[in-house]
Amino acid sequence: MTTSSTATGAVSARFARIADSERFQTAIIVVIALNALLLGLETFDGVMTQHGDTLRLLNSVFLTIFVAELVIRILAYGRRPQAFFRSGWNVFDFVIIAALFVPGIRENAALLRILRLLRVARLLKYLPDVQVLLRGATRAIRPATGLGVLTGLLLFLYGMVGWTLFADLDPVAWGNIGRSMLSLFSILTLEGWTTTFALVFEAKPLESVLFFLSFILLGTFVVLNLLLGIMIGSLEEVRQEERIRQGGDTADIEARIRDLREALDAVEHGLRSRRD
Repeated sequence: MTTSSTATGAVSARFARIADSERFQTAIIVVIALNALLLGLETFDGVMTQHGDTLRLLNSVFLTIFVAELVIRILAYGRRPQAFFRSGWNVFDFVIIAALFVPGIRENAALLRILRLLRVARLLKYLPDVQVLLRGATRAIRPATGLGVLTGLLLFLYGMVGWTLFADLDPVAWGNIGRSMLSLFSILTLEGWTTTFALVFEAKPLESVLFFLSFILLGTFVVLNLLLGIMIGSLEEVRQEERIRQGGDTADIEARIRDLREALDAVEHGLRSRRD
């Protein structure tokens, strides 16, 4: 039993070294990038006509590599393969690879293409800075929800006012509350708002100036800046936590080194005492 456990531990340690090695991770990154290039080439009819068989063969090769990578990373956990699924990224990898072998998916061209596209998204796992951005964006969802409600209320209020003032002048943009809110949402981006403004300015110059300027000031310069502030604050919190975690890891390593040195000094002192 002890021999079997030792052998299993040695095998899992070997797979762990492979999975954690820089060469292995670099190779997987290259394969993911080539897979993305392959997906792009498949959008050209001429390329598919001339090299369709080659591209399909390459896709099978990439899938085989991804399956082998997944097996190596699972075997790296030895007798605890369930620990592999404690990471959200690992679950994501497993699902998008395993789903390709589910009956019916290979016959659905659109769903198959989406799953192959998601394989490219695995590249995010190998970019630590991008992971920090994603964690910051996720953390910002809760405080941004209240800001989203405020923005919706602002769009509704101004949409009703816009419908009241400009429905007869520009029914396409202000004909009902839905069109009014959609027009205001496009104005939030400051894209093409001058055209919408010009259509009502000649008939109602004072009302249109007050309406558009007040909405742009509130919606664009206040609401969007608040959203940016929330995002920046969340990103800063995540970066601070990352610094603390890395600092804690460094302190833990240093503490272990000190303990090891103290133990070696104690052994050396004991040997000297025996000699004396």
